[in-house]
Amino acid sequence: MPINYLKHIQLGRFNETDYRINPANGVDTVIEGYYVFSKDPDNDTHLIFNDGFPVIVFLPNEDDSITVTTENDRFEIKSAWVSAGAIKNVYVKYNNNTSQVFIIRFFPAAFYQLFGLESQYFRNRPILSFQEIAGNNNFSIKTFFTYHTIGQKIEYVETYIQNSLAKIEAAETLNKTLNYIHKTKGLGTVRKLSNDVGVNYKWLERSFVKNIGLLPKEYLQLQRFMHAYLGLTGNQEVNLMDTALSNGYYDYNHFLKDFKAYTGKTPLAYLKLYL
Repeated sequence: MPINYLKHIQLGRFNETDYRINPANGVDTVIEGYYVFSKDPDNDTHLIFNDGFPVIVFLPNEDDSITVTTENDRFEIKSAWVSAGAIKNVYVKYNNNTSQVFIIRFFPAAFYQLFGLESQYFRNRPILSFQEIAGNNNFSIKTFFTYHTIGQKIEYVETYIQNSLAKIEAAETLNKTLNYIHKTKGLGTVRKLSNDVGVNYKWLERSFVKNIGLLPKEYLQLQRFMHAYLGLTGNQEVNLMDTALSNGYYDYNHFLKDFKAYTGKTPLAYLKLYL
């Protein structure tokens, strides 16, 4: 999702126009949360990032669109997009006078089961039109957009999920591991993670690849970068070395390499353009 929205989620900063809605009981094993965000009227272009939770981002109207720019491609998506996996150097530009977006944030294993996808589905295409998977799974985007209130849209989504729950299996040990990673902000090694959570190293690797589509090392890297980004953009005084070291990077060069991979820019160049 746009990293500026993800920043609000990570920090728990909500208000009357940017807010979270809890999923209903039973659905809360599939959906982490529903989010409504108002778009910055002064900025139509946003960096896309994924912290491990797949998301569907719905635009206000079915005919609204975004332009996606990757390192090697440029294309348009209408109505809604879905993103998952490790997203690097991808930006979206809103093509309409978009006032707000509606986002559904999923637990990873449940998301892939719900839509009958292999976990590697997004490996080479981390952002794509939701239509590509909705049509094969009896989710009608056209019907979704006949509802005008957020409550009605959520009711449609939850009915869809409840009708599909029979094929979704809980991944309790994996979810416990993910919770630990989020709590520790991705700090530490995979070996330390397996010891702290009490799971076999090989099981951990296989489980992540099967259910999330990422290696544990990659997932930890996403969390480290996200929290480094929060630290960098949350302070008026920019101290790149302190930001790197306090978020688990060995030195500034490792942080710089990650930052350029995820944003396509150096930290100072990114801050100048987008903050």
